[in-house]
Amino acid sequence: MRPALLRLLKRPSAVSILDTLTATPIGIEQLESRYRCLRCHSQGTKPTQLDEPDNNPTRTELKDLCRGKRPFSFAIYDIESLDEETSDPVPIALRQSPNKIPRHTKTLSLRPEKLEFESDVGHLNSIGTRLVDHPESRHNFDLWEELIRYRQRHYGDNGTLQIWEGLTVRLDGVRLPTTGEQADFFWQSFVELGLRRELYLDSLIEYAVNLWKREGDRWPHLYMRVVGGLLDQGKPNRALECHKKLQKTHIASASDIMQILPSAIRLSSLPAGMDLATTDLQESLTPGLKAFQSICSATPDHKVYGPAIAMLIQQGQGEGAISMHHFLARRQDHPQSLDEIQPLLEFVEKFGRRKEFNRLRGYVKKRFDTEASIDQPGPIDPSPKPNEKSTKEGKPFKDEIGAKMFATRALNFDMVIGGLKMLGVSEIGPRTLREMAIRAHGNQDILEKLKTLKQSGISVGDSMFARLLQKLAAQNRDILLSDILRSDQHPDVLEDVRMQETMLVSYYMARDWRLYNMTLAILTELHPGAPDLFDIHFRKHIAAWELRAAAKVTDELALNGRTLSEDSVDFMAEQVLTPRRMNHRPPPGQRLSAVEEVLFIFKILKRVVPAGGYVSAAFWVEMLKRLGMANAWADWDKLRDCCQWLVCQYAGTTKQTPRAKVPSTGSPLDPTQQANAHDRRMLDLVFTPQMQAAIVSWGFTFRVLDTTQSRFTIPHPRTNEELIPWVRGLILLRELEASGLRLDKRLISQAVRHRMAMLYSHPVLSARRMNRMLRRRNPYPLQTVLDDVLRAWGDPTLFDGMEEDWERLVNPPRSTRAKRRAPGIRLSLKGL
Repeated sequence: MRPALLRLLKRPSAVSILDTLTATPIGIEQLESRYRCLRCHSQGTKPTQLDEPDNNPTRTELKDLCRGKRPFSFAIYDIESLDEETSDPVPIALRQSPNKIPRHTKTLSLRPEKLEFESDVGHLNSIGTRLVDHPESRHNFDLWEELIRYRQRHYGDNGTLQIWEGLTVRLDGVRLPTTGEQADFFWQSFVELGLRRELYLDSLIEYAVNLWKREGDRWPHLYMRVVGGLLDQGKPNRALECHKKLQKTHIASASDIMQILPSAIRLSSLPAGMDLATTDLQESLTPGLKAFQSICSATPDHKVYGPAIAMLIQQGQGEGAISMHHFLARRQDHPQSLDEIQPLLEFVEKFGRRKEFNRLRGYVKKRFDTEASIDQPGPIDPSPKPNEKSTKEGKPFKDEIGAKMFATRALNFDMVIGGLKMLGVSEIGPRTLREMAIRAHGNQDILEKLKTLKQSGISVGDSMFARLLQKLAAQNRDILLSDILRSDQHPDVLEDVRMQETMLVSYYMARDWRLYNMTLAILTELHPGAPDLFDIHFRKHIAAWELRAAAKVTDELALNGRTLSEDSVDFMAEQVLTPRRMNHRPPPGQRLSAVEEVLFIFKILKRVVPAGGYVSAAFWVEMLKRLGMANAWADWDKLRDCCQWLVCQYAGTTKQTPRAKVPSTGSPLDPTQQANAHDRRMLDLVFTPQMQAAIVSWGFTFRVLDTTQSRFTIPHPRTNEELIPWVRGLILLRELEASGLRLDKRLISQAVRHRMAMLYSHPVLSARRMNRMLRRRNPYPLQTVLDDVLRAWGDPTLFDGMEEDWERLVNPPRSTRAKRRAPGIRLSLKGL
């Protein structure tokens, strides 16, 4: 094979062809799309004009040279000439007849130097030399698509800009398509260019507006892509400008502004550095929602209340939903039904303040007149009672009569069935069914009689007793079925869930396992969606004070990805916590100390909350108060651990991290990537400014003597220098701030001044015995306390320069109203 190849290469013709190929190198992208012989290809390496006529002598000569060639018996497909719209290859057999080839298929086989020449249309030079300058090619968007794709591949945004200038400046009257995939490609390419280079965005908007005015046609996604894309880039002011230009022509109705709400929500999580105004941390309305409200203000007669509130609640923007509610209500955009405002009501009830909830509830009552429907008695229900079944004649059939008929020994089953059919009874009650089951002989007999009743057209109803009877009989659970049939409970009592749960606890504590199993079977039928009954078992162990067993149930729930219900959490708090008087320390419990009660509940809630369980803010506040009032040195670490866990749990999901660039097309919102406003609101409700001041006060309420001041010291978290124990509240607040808590410096400073006034002010003593004792046993001079307070806080401006004036610092002014509210103070030094 090799010698034959060498002989062929030594021929003059082969040497001539190789010289030609070497002199004019051809890349793979420069090969002709038609399958031609090597001689024809070598003669056609020189570039020819694209608009060369078909009767060119050169082209005719090349065809004549290849005419004697035997055609292929199979179809040959060209990779380069794929139709990008249909992705169907064009066989060479069709190419041999130029009249049958579409015009855009010819443009797909252009060589790079031809594409470079034809796509260079971003100027006014050499007009008439490009293919798109010809009238028959000006509106050929398959050609335009080929040109713009080539320019985008080689020149990026500059290439797209050149095509745009060719469409609008070089040529006149070219109308972009507005429907179909090709239209989406063109418009999206130009929109992305405008979002990156805003100088050309106005010309695109002007072109779209003029297109609508001339022909009444528009690309339906332009508004969302432009305005939403600007919001995604953190440019709300620019988005508002574009909205005003497009709102009259590119949105069908005013409610279409809902298209940009997802982008407005995403704007809240953009990193710093955008053209956003600096907002107060306490302000609930995010910059994105401010921009959306500005757009709503510029759009009259919109109706977006329902979908806007639902989307905000779903995406964790509860505070934004509250602000949006008030904004839309002022613009007369009200909810159309109670279902539209129901998600907001549920959010405010759980995570809102009492004032907000009362205000929203008043709005609902006024808007939907629910107060009248509550105050007025409801209509009388004409339906018969559950124990009375109607007959065909309309007369009620009492359940007691049917029960007496089955209990009568002189009447057998067939006679009773015949009597019921004669009376026209279509359904019997649970008492009648119970007497029938008692006279039956075993489970199979019960099933046979139930089948007979069904065949006779008599139903047994859908009561709890009927369902339980059929289930136990089919499962052959004789003992359990016998206990239920001979129980002294009325069949209607089986429907009472609370009563059954109470009896379950009593049977469990009495260790009456037979009645316990019967009640457990009833509860299992009452809760078909929860066959394991974890909540009921948890409440059972809590009622029996089996705290370890209750904790194990919680562990099983956490392993299964489930959580306790709110009823179970409330039941645990009611059973475990000893009631506390307002403004008093919690009394010691009967079985656990006050601190141990709180620690057990915290242990349970640490498993409940991460799994999605709800705990009210008032309950968290009560837990912290009980720990803070303990005043024991060892209990402070427990308060610190609980506070840090709460802040990490509720503030950990709200830390904003730089996110990836969102494409201008927009993407569905991911709730897992959004800041959870529920958690932020919960954190603000628990650690209110008053709670922060209370933590400072709890740190000061610790008895220190001259003999013990060297033992009770705390290290500074950064410098490890020893500080007095009274500044532990300030250190804890600084640690919580590092974890994500927002501090109120003003109230914290007031709390420190108040405690220092209790210790060092003029002899105006507190009526509280603890305060008088701390003042009498105080071993620290004022300068030591002041220096350690500033070291713990880490900011010398805590008192706003007042630390230089000790007299003013420790003697804050007291108003007349404050004096009237403290009638028990002592005005003398007696008692020191």
